[in-house]
Amino acid sequence: MDSPPLVKLVEKISGILSPYFIVIVGLYLYDNNFLFGSILILIGVLSLLKISYEDVLAWIEKIKGMFKS
Repeated sequence: MDSPPLVKLVEKISGILSPYFIVIVGLYLYDNNFLFGSILILIGVLSLLKISYEDVLAWIEKIKGMFKS
């Protein structure tokens, strides 16, 4: 089933704005709750840079491999 053009437009706009919203909320919460604010900022920045969870895990494995050899 094909979505109407308006739904596709809203999905596109939501995909663009949601990482910024996450970062803004993280910055707001940063003063009151350092850990939660930092996590939200990190998630928002990673989302803006299009970095996935699998990419982060691959980097961690590479770093662990450097220390093992």
